[in-house]
Amino acid sequence: MTANRHRDPEWREFERLIARIEADAGPRGLIVKSPDRLRCKLTGRLREVDTSIRAKVGTTEMLVTIECRRRSRLQDVTWIEQLATKKSSIGADRTIAVTASGFSPEAQIAASHAGISLRKISEITVAEINSILLRLDFVLFWHRACGIARIGIRRFRSLDWKVPSPQDVDFTLPEDTDPLAPIFRNTESDTTWSLTDLWHQIQGAADPFDGIQKAQPPAFRTACFPYPGSVTLTTADGPCVLGDVLLTVALWIEAEQITLDAAHKVEYASDEMAAIQRVEFASRRRKTNDWRISLQIPKDSEDPADLRTGSNWLDAEK
Repeated sequence: MTANRHRDPEWREFERLIARIEADAGPRGLIVKSPDRLRCKLTGRLREVDTSIRAKVGTTEMLVTIECRRRSRLQDVTWIEQLATKKSSIGADRTIAVTASGFSPEAQIAASHAGISLRKISEITVAEINSILLRLDFVLFWHRACGIARIGIRRFRSLDWKVPSPQDVDFTLPEDTDPLAPIFRNTESDTTWSLTDLWHQIQGAADPFDGIQKAQPPAFRTACFPYPGSVTLTTADGPCVLGDVLLTVALWIEAEQITLDAAHKVEYASDEMAAIQRVEFASRRRKTNDWRISLQIPKDSEDPADLRTGSNWLDAEK
């Protein structure tokens, strides 16, 4: 009863990775947006940049833009010239060009004259990472999980209603009932809904996982949905006028372990700055949210105070 999370294309994931690295490498208080749209000073139209970074230096607001290319060939001078024109037209104070393949000598010369900083990002192995990052062997993500255990049905009897026992039902729906099928229908409003819609109603009214312990066998909880004789259920024998639906669900919280070997490990470097290493532990579950824990530190640092850590699960929960 969970939806698959939409995954961005690889090039978009690449751009957002660079945005996270730059955000964690800078001082606190940076405003980072990826992607962003900035107004062209020549045409007045909005132009997209892969990432924008805004910061205040004294009383002045600075704008840095980032453009990325995830390609296999060296990036040539043509791209740098295009970025220089774009940088001028949107009024950026600085532009950072990032690639996974590197830059030609001509591109490097052009960049130095146009106020464009060059960065290269590359994959690294566990053997190459900073010793401080080696202190974390794995990360556990805890996932709420549920499944329909039983759907009990009571036919409509009267409006003199009392809370029924979970076992006091006329019949149960087959185990292979599609949770997304609109099997319920209000005969007065002609609206329909599914078992998944009932599950959403439960979550809207209370936290069904309240009190559920991590790494324990499933707990079974039942919710009762009373109806006043105006709701029918589609069955193999035809419509059935509903009195109550007793939905029993199994609930548990399970761990997903991501090891350092399986984490995404990259190095971000240029000729003008010390290389940065980043490790991201990302959940592989295709849920509605993208959970991630990150660690980032200058490659040659021996000071744990230089370590930047981050996560996005609080934002995901919202």
